[in-house]
Amino acid sequence: MGATTGQANYEVVTNATGRVFRVGETPRDVLGHGRWVPIMAAWLAMCLAGLLEYTWGALNPSLSAVHHWGPAPVFWAFSFFVIFESFVQIFTGWLRNHGILSVRWAVIIGGFVCGIIGYGILAESTSIWVAYIGYAVLGGIGAGMVYSSCINIVAKWYPEKKGWRTGFVNGGWAYGAVPFILVIGGFSTGAGVPVMSAGSLKTYIWVQAIIMTVGITLAGLFMKDPPKNWWPKEIDPLNWQKYGIRDLRNNPPALRHYNGGEMWRTPQAKWIGIQYALYIGCSLFGVAYYYSFATAMGLGSIAAAVGFAGFSLADGIFRPVYGYISEFIGRRRTMIYAYSGNVAFQLLALWAGEEHNAPLFVICAVVSGGLSGANFPMTAAMVADYYGETNNAINYGSIYAFKALGGSFAGGIAALIMTGTLYGTASFHWAYGFFFGAALGALAALTVAFFCKPPTQPQMERAFRVSADEEAQKAKPAIA
Repeated sequence: MGATTGQANYEVVTNATGRVFRVGETPRDVLGHGRWVPIMAAWLAMCLAGLLEYTWGALNPSLSAVHHWGPAPVFWAFSFFVIFESFVQIFTGWLRNHGILSVRWAVIIGGFVCGIIGYGILAESTSIWVAYIGYAVLGGIGAGMVYSSCINIVAKWYPEKKGWRTGFVNGGWAYGAVPFILVIGGFSTGAGVPVMSAGSLKTYIWVQAIIMTVGITLAGLFMKDPPKNWWPKEIDPLNWQKYGIRDLRNNPPALRHYNGGEMWRTPQAKWIGIQYALYIGCSLFGVAYYYSFATAMGLGSIAAAVGFAGFSLADGIFRPVYGYISEFIGRRRTMIYAYSGNVAFQLLALWAGEEHNAPLFVICAVVSGGLSGANFPMTAAMVADYYGETNNAINYGSIYAFKALGGSFAGGIAALIMTGTLYGTASFHWAYGFFFGAALGALAALTVAFFCKPPTQPQMERAFRVSADEEAQKAKPAIA
């Protein structure tokens, strides 16, 4: 079937398994420029929206000291942030898939909500409950809107080469925070005790809020989705094997474009979500606690800041590396190796800290950080590989919602395990938390190895058949 849009001709092609491809339009036909432009814009927005998550571990000692909130309430704020940031992605994806909210406006609105509104409330708050509204609720909602919009646009524009590009955009979420973490660390004494005054803390938070809002808004102006089912015109979608594209060869495209209901009718979907939650609990443990652990072990503010900044930098830089590696060995094997490595280096970081060996702690923290980020780009690419790109905003959004469970593991539940209290001030038994985080990482690796293989054609056919039957039942008129 052929058609014309604007000045471009395209045709709709269907393969043997029923997957639909829209072929013929170039990125310039749709955007007026190359498809790399929205990808770079998405990267910039991710660099700034990720500040809420990756600067929190360095910022919370000052918040606790200035406002006398205690460590546990501040760590619970991190968990609540992750919960709101996770669940808003389902709603954002649904609005985007139904044409109600464009990717451009989702990013711009998200930037305002998490920036001058959410962080502005945090800057002015003296009550932990007001801080929860500003940072956890509004910050989480705004950041989640940006994340959902940015990470899903990669697979839409690069369905044939999504590996390292997904990692590149996703990496900005982590290493964008590095300069800000170093600035926060500059307010600490050599003993690692926060000395940021109430005035300095307020000013810093406002400056970060303004930078986030302005930068994310500018990035949003350059973001636009391709047409539904778009496929590059230079690659025959019915015979893509002949082109020798490495990413397609080792990560074959989905048999069909699944919608959310169809995806969740395959057995793999729940296991992809479970591994995601488990590994996020492992990786975000480092985000939430490495800085505080280093200061508690007396390693000094420099080691704490460098270790945590190095963790975040490596976390982000290595995400496109995993995407590149996965082009050769596949997403699953890449995830298994990275997850297993992080288990080892997280425990080594504990040992180095307890031995008061600052250089070794920094090395272990940096390596652990590099391994921590593997699940984010790999899971996003895996969902698109298994279930198609067309509905990826809501499909991956529903998987990403499992981050709420993982964030609870890394924040409040880890604090409970280490302190024995859900709320208030207490002493930390750090080994309990580190072993808890490592156990989550090991379970995630096992889940990927045994339960996260691609849906088979019979599984696909059953999912579509059950979905169609349920829709037909709903469409039947009620019998009086």
